[in-house]
Amino acid sequence: MDFPFIGDILEFFQSVWDWIYSGIYDFVKEAFVLATKVAIYSYYQALLFALQVAYQTFQELVSEIGIGDKVQQYYNMLDADVRSVLSFFGIPDALMIIFSAIGTRWTLKFVPFVGR
Repeated sequence: MDFPFIGDILEFFQSVWDWIYSGIYDFVKEAFVLATKVAIYSYYQALLFALQVAYQTFQELVSEIGIGDKVQQYYNMLDADVRSVLSFFGIPDALMIIFSAIGTRWTLKFVPFVGR
């Protein structure tokens, strides 16, 4: 009597044994790697959301207070030659970026859970 399915049964049990012996470790390791990736991705998504909220809040505060109009008024009071030199070197754009970053960072402190 020849039983051809015995080899298949032995192969099945051998694959189960191999999975128990080394497959569980690889499975758990890959699960922790995936969980770490999800945690890092979620952290950066939350940080990006908080940054957007802080930036929009700061822009609204600045427009309500009228700081931008006052700065524009004082900038227009400068001599035309000085304004052209400042514009040539991009000073107004650089100052706008710097002040927006400072204000956004300050506003980010008030965002719950993510802001520091």
